[in-house]
Amino acid sequence: MNELIEKWDGVTAGAAPEEADPVVLECARLLAAEPDGEQAVLLAFGLVSMAPYILGRRGAAVERAVVDALGAAADALDERGLRADGCGHADHPYTDSLEEWDTDVDGLSYAPDVEVPFDEWDGADSCPRNAAGWARTAADVILPGSADGIPQIVPEDHQRYIRSLGSVLNDYPNGEPLWDLEIHAVPPGDLSRASLAGYVVVAHANCWYAGSGRIRQRSLLDDMIEGLESVLPLLPDGACAHGDGEHPALGSGRDQQAAEGIHLQSPGGRAVLRQEHADGYGAPLEAWTCPTFLRALAVEARDHLREAVDRLFGTRETAHLDRVYLRPDGRLDIESLSARHAPFQDETASEEAALWAARRYERLGPDGPAPERTVLLLLMGTAADSLELSYGIAREILGILRTAATTLPGGGCDHADGHAPGGERASDRLARIVRLHAPGMCPAAGADSGQGSGSEPLTCPVHLAEVVRKGIAEIEEQFEDELEAEEQRAG
Repeated sequence: MNELIEKWDGVTAGAAPEEADPVVLECARLLAAEPDGEQAVLLAFGLVSMAPYILGRRGAAVERAVVDALGAAADALDERGLRADGCGHADHPYTDSLEEWDTDVDGLSYAPDVEVPFDEWDGADSCPRNAAGWARTAADVILPGSADGIPQIVPEDHQRYIRSLGSVLNDYPNGEPLWDLEIHAVPPGDLSRASLAGYVVVAHANCWYAGSGRIRQRSLLDDMIEGLESVLPLLPDGACAHGDGEHPALGSGRDQQAAEGIHLQSPGGRAVLRQEHADGYGAPLEAWTCPTFLRALAVEARDHLREAVDRLFGTRETAHLDRVYLRPDGRLDIESLSARHAPFQDETASEEAALWAARRYERLGPDGPAPERTVLLLLMGTAADSLELSYGIAREILGILRTAATTLPGGGCDHADGHAPGGERASDRLARIVRLHAPGMCPAAGADSGQGSGSEPLTCPVHLAEVVRKGIAEIEEQFEDELEAEEQRAG
């Protein structure tokens, strides 16, 4: 056995199949021939130790041989314990490992080390029933659903992931959504079939929230896209044997989908899904791990996130809005434009209107008509502190405001009472901007005194400088992390 054990040590993830397969097959052959033999416990743990390698041999003969040998050993070793009227152990170490499980490959590392002399093992570690539990666990990691009798033990960390994702995806986060989604952005290094499925199912559940604009850090979306693209080579593009309705239904809510994806990533969680299927609801593990099903989810999630990156962080085309916000004679349609700057409306239309106004201000240049440039500058200030802007649009408006700050004249003014009444609402400010550009369109309730509540103070150079400074500060504060990260990338 010592010579065989030495060979096992060389069978690791990524080993050359022409060298590793014969070693694995020899171990599986010996175990299958005598699943209850004198060396069965050690042979079983030998296959468990080589399971990370076997994960990379999907569909090869060695995979099926190992799963069959482990299954036979699990039944035989359990039977040995029953014949001996129990083993005397209150519990076995493999169940502790199920409670502490992180990823499938990491979880397998909790098994006893076969390089340690067998007579030095703890009694519970060397117990045939512990070996049976590990044999079932390893078989399930290699081929999900291939072993019965795995306890429905969901790791505490996985339960926490389910709770945190549930709160985020229901839009009532208990913590920081970015952190809760970042944990699942990229797949673990070595993927079992079920871990791959779990990663894709969770990423698909998370992509809709990640792309909604609630999270402003582009790095999360980029990581998710990169992670999804990295697993596509593992999911061949082709048809499968499943008929209509045989793939898992994902209509129970994103939070439930995320929970199912988390369950796929541990043996105990998979046991929960198997029980649900046995009880008449939920799909079998074989359907959850179907490459065709998973590829469709991965592509949809990736494409949605790509679109979100363009929408939230990229540039927008606004030339088509000329016909919306300019009259036939080329003059500004201030009523339509200001209406789009009111908060709590269609966010996409509002931020695109704000970007159009900023670009027109820039395009008119310092020599452009002062009245129009003034109202466009005022609208930029309103957008900066009243609208929910995506980062890409806010960044462009910030650049235009910074340029404007260098060109505005300085000096003092005579508006001792200020330029606006205290606590002025955005809608009242917009009404004053409309009156400034088109006095007859939105008449004031009373006479325009020129002191705070009227439109004339809006044109004061001091006030315009205040608007620009405030707009710059608002955007810089809202997007501090994104601006810093972009500066670091550029540097």
